[in-house]
Amino acid sequence: MHLRLMSVTTMSNFRALQPAPMDQEPTPQPQSRPILTSKPKRTVTLGACVACRKRKSKCDGNRPVCTCCSQKDTECIYELGPNEKPSQAMKRKNEEMQGELSNLRQLYDFLRLRPEYEAIEVLKRIRSNSPDVPQSQRIQELADFVRHGDLLVNQPLHTPPLNHTERNTSPPITLPPLRQALDSSSIREPYYLPFPSISPMGFDGPATQRRRHTQEQSARTDCQSSLPKPTSIEAILHTPPNAAVDDLAAEPRLGYVSNWTRVSEDRGFLAHLFTIWTEREYVYYHFLDREALLADMSCGRNDFCSELLVNAVLASACFHSSAVKDRNRPLSEHSIQTSFYYEARRLWDLQDGNDHLTKVQAGMILYLVLAKYGRDREGHPFLTDACKSAKNLGLFDFESPHNRTAPTHISVDRWNRARAVTAWALHNFHLSMAITYSFPVIIKSLPSMPVPSLESETLFRSECALHIILHDCVSIIQDSEYINPHDAQCADRIEACFSRLRSWWYSRPSTLDPDKYPSQVHLLCAMQYNINVVKLFRPILDRETTAEHAKSYIDRARSVIAASLREIRRLVTLHDTHHGWSHAITFVIHGITVASFGTLDEISHDRPLLSRSADNERYQGLVTCLRALTVLLSYSYYAQPIFRLLAQNCAALGVHLPAEVQNALDYCTSEDWTKHAAEWISSQYIADTRSVEQDTEEMRMDAVISRWENLTLHEKQALALRKGKGRAEF
Repeated sequence: MHLRLMSVTTMSNFRALQPAPMDQEPTPQPQSRPILTSKPKRTVTLGACVACRKRKSKCDGNRPVCTCCSQKDTECIYELGPNEKPSQAMKRKNEEMQGELSNLRQLYDFLRLRPEYEAIEVLKRIRSNSPDVPQSQRIQELADFVRHGDLLVNQPLHTPPLNHTERNTSPPITLPPLRQALDSSSIREPYYLPFPSISPMGFDGPATQRRRHTQEQSARTDCQSSLPKPTSIEAILHTPPNAAVDDLAAEPRLGYVSNWTRVSEDRGFLAHLFTIWTEREYVYYHFLDREALLADMSCGRNDFCSELLVNAVLASACFHSSAVKDRNRPLSEHSIQTSFYYEARRLWDLQDGNDHLTKVQAGMILYLVLAKYGRDREGHPFLTDACKSAKNLGLFDFESPHNRTAPTHISVDRWNRARAVTAWALHNFHLSMAITYSFPVIIKSLPSMPVPSLESETLFRSECALHIILHDCVSIIQDSEYINPHDAQCADRIEACFSRLRSWWYSRPSTLDPDKYPSQVHLLCAMQYNINVVKLFRPILDRETTAEHAKSYIDRARSVIAASLREIRRLVTLHDTHHGWSHAITFVIHGITVASFGTLDEISHDRPLLSRSADNERYQGLVTCLRALTVLLSYSYYAQPIFRLLAQNCAALGVHLPAEVQNALDYCTSEDWTKHAAEWISSQYIADTRSVEQDTEEMRMDAVISRWENLTLHEKQALALRKGKGRAEF
């Protein structure tokens, strides 16, 4: 009772609850997203015009003039084509830039390599531009002018001689950068081409495409602040002072070269020649002990240095220097190369009957000089006399007293090393030339001293090991009558030689791997290995037979040759990618020739004709070889007749020739060129080895060129008609 009273009392203290209103407030609804009013979709413009991009204005993409430019009365230029995506435009621009770069490089090579009067003609065309013609079109027209051989056909090949007054009074001529010369409608301050560096591109490069849209004028002027410093055309045609300084700084003893020749006293130029010879020939052939040569050169001693040797080296080095005039013309009277050669020959005649290490070395080099001119028959006596002197010096005779006696003023180690290097260099060189030029081996024994074993001469020791194998296999390689596919013993001998060659190849030091270290000399050595394999098996294919037991071995030979040819084409492509051809070791011409004619043999055997598609390895490899020769023939005369023979065989088989190849062929088939080639060439070289078993002498290059020169007018017209039909097949 008491509790109930307390609860009633407590509840009376609270306000009474009121009923909730029923109709005054709406029933709360679950929340929902606000409804947005739809806006019209924006029109997507793939590419705004240049002016709207600069103003950061909205461009509607109307063509030919957008609305914004029409209202503001400004020039409207589109960098993208109609319905072209930015990615497509970027790809197109990249191709156009690559094409323009290729054109500029070809112009650069022309100005650098051709005679001065031809460079002046190009300069006149550059300066006589029209402001209405787009820049890319002007560059294309100049490149076509150079590529299509207008200068080569209408002008003499070689620079006409200048009289004494012209040499002394003619002002220096300067060439501006092509970009500035083409962009300028008036004469500005002259800028000049830099001395050629290591950008070796001649006719090689990606296919060119013309620009389809006008480029912004201001985009061209931005690049002019980085133009090279001025220098005259003499810096292009002669050795630059800084290059000579660099050569002398790297090897101060080269400053003494001028003491050993009467031809020139220009220390910088002579040092440049000696350096470039070391980089392009010595590194591969290793004619001598270079350290002993430089030591004697600087001290004036005659044990390992002589005027004969130095002049021979300088004559050979001239092939590789763009500073030398007429280097692609055999024994031109206007070339310093001819002066070096005749001085070396005069000194050679004075040493008749005297045997000396430097005479042996000079004999190899003089043979190579004439071989690069296509006159190896004339150079053969140099090599023969060098081998005779080497025998007299005991380099190939274990019992000779020369092997036990050293001059008192020379250490025994240096004496033995110099003799060993010379002996093995001669063995390797003469054996390689005998296989390449198809003449009998002169020295039939190995050197009487071991191969020098310095770690710095890994390549030389590896090549000595190769030529020991070739010494045992040369009879199989050279004597086609020795090969008989019916004879099982003959097949075994070939396989034994191939096994030794392959074992040598796979045991070479990794530092000589052409894929890991694709230097020019490594690529050339790899080509030569595969060439030897081709020559080893080639006579098997030349023996026609229907016997079933011989057919399997013929198929085996064809398979091995095909693999080697494919590898040579790959190596040529690597050379083209990494080095180009403007500064190549000239012996690479042999690898290009073997790969090219081997590919033609495969084409004729595997009919139908190969396609021109980019994925056709044979066609692309053949075109790379042809383009390489179009560059090599600019400084190696012997590349010209080989190129002509190859290109004519391609045309006869209906193989499509690119424009620059056809233009070079037109030049090399002119009557004037053919006449001079018949006078200059005296060569045992066999370029097309596909039919050697029929008549070896008729396949040698001097016989081939004589047939060119003796063609009657009717025969020439028939040949031209066949060439036309061959091109029409595509």
